[in-house]
Amino acid sequence: MYNNIETLIRHQGWARFSKIDYLSKKHIVEGLSKEEIEKRAVEEFHIFNTPRSFNSTWNLFEKIKGDMDYLKVV
Repeated sequence: MYNNIETLIRHQGWARFSKIDYLSKKHIVEGLSKEEIEKRAVEEFHIFNTPRSFNSTWNLFEKIKGDMDYLKVV
């Protein structure tokens, strides 16, 4: 369980955390679909270098998003 942001940062590290946090805000908070986020993150803003990199991080996000309890406060 990630009851707070600090636990997620400690477990995943800053680089991976920032990408997971980006995905969570776009998907959960803003309600964008995976395809919409991928287009923006890969093609427009180059947050992820390749679609493969995006998909790898997306799969991790999907795996842990149920454990991100701190998001339920938002």
